[in-house]
Amino acid sequence: MLRVVATGAPAVFTLVWLLLGFSHLGYVPRRETISALSAHDGSGWPWMVAGQAVFAVGCLALAVLARGSAARRRLGGWTWPAAVLFALAAYGTAQASVFRTICTHADATWCRPLPHAAYPDQQWLHGIGTGIVFGSLLLACLVVAYAAWRGGVRDLAAVSTVALAVALPSVIWFLRNAESSWHGFAEKVFLLALSTWLAFTGDRLGDLPAAGR
Repeated sequence: MLRVVATGAPAVFTLVWLLLGFSHLGYVPRRETISALSAHDGSGWPWMVAGQAVFAVGCLALAVLARGSAARRRLGGWTWPAAVLFALAAYGTAQASVFRTICTHADATWCRPLPHAAYPDQQWLHGIGTGIVFGSLLLACLVVAYAAWRGGVRDLAAVSTVALAVALPSVIWFLRNAESSWHGFAEKVFLLALSTWLAFTGDRLGDLPAAGR
């Protein structure tokens, strides 16, 4: 069951933001963020929050899988930091979901823009939660890559390394170019790369007891 949840949750999350993005006439995925889909006054925001909640549950399932007996045997002492980082990602996702952001001028064609003074505390807490998610997942990817390489789980090490190589420059671009017309695209590349990695990691960690490799 943990393996199914850890593998399926990132796929559900990705499907939700894809479908919501296409369902909002005027939403430009290349420019606008996923957070806007759950913003105050955004239509369909409960679906995006539900998708994020599923994602958080998937991260918790990964935290448990990382501490499984087979994972501890193959990945050694690195399972503790991996599990903590997955749990932190779950917490950050929950915080970013509970405290939502606002629609801005970039979302004006489909969502009523609000002044920056609207929900100031929620916007701040949303940003902190998002930062926790992004940072935790990047570090977890690095930890799993190193632990899998040391433990001889070569496919997991390779996938983790590729995911990190794609995600890191994407999130740097996202953070440094907030006004760019490719702002949303950078975020989606980052999340798609890490969601794919999370699903693969969940499947691989769940497969370790049976595969023994």
